[in-house]
Amino acid sequence: MLVSIKNTYMKTDLVEIFQTIRASLQPYAARGYTVSENSETNYVLVSEKNVIENDGKTTERFFVGIFINAEVVDIQLNTSEFDSAQDLVEFGNVKEGFSISELDEDKLKEVEIFIEIIYTNFKERGWV
Repeated sequence: MLVSIKNTYMKTDLVEIFQTIRASLQPYAARGYTVSENSETNYVLVSEKNVIENDGKTTERFFVGIFINAEVVDIQLNTSEFDSAQDLVEFGNVKEGFSISELDEDKLKEVEIFIEIIYTNFKERGWV
């Protein structure tokens, strides 16, 4: 009898977690986002598309950022147009996301799906 074992990994090194998530974000730079921060501990993507809103003109809109903070990696997403039904960490200023100290395939997929949802929202609203 053959038993298939799912190929799983668990990353616990914060730098490795950060680099893995940053690698999954880098293709968005080719999809209309600008890298506004790129260091060993911070990676931030913004949209620089000019958008006229009720309160004026916006030239830069936060999309997603990842940050190494002490004992966790924070993944912050722009949730300005969402009522989150998920159990996300609130970072304030229309930013919610994840604070993680361990990364496996399932958690990485969850993060990537949320990022894609935010990307789709930006695209539908003409923000990118």
